[in-house]
Amino acid sequence: MNEDTVKVIRVTATEFELSDGRIYEHPLPLEPDEIPTASEFQEFYDHWKNILSFGNGGKASNYG
Repeated sequence: MNEDTVKVIRVTATEFELSDGRIYEHPLPLEPDEIPTASEFQEFYDHWKNILSFGNGGKASNYG
């Protein structure tokens, strides 16, 4: 699966899962009433993936 096609498929208070099977823990647990939907979390994931990518010089446009 191409990295550009990876989607967030599940978000819980403690972790999120990507469509390629990878699961990552959040640095800090989310409050139960503040857990975003997968599509809402996708925006954060894409934004930070872009910032942390080595080929873009650490630049990303602001969102929302």
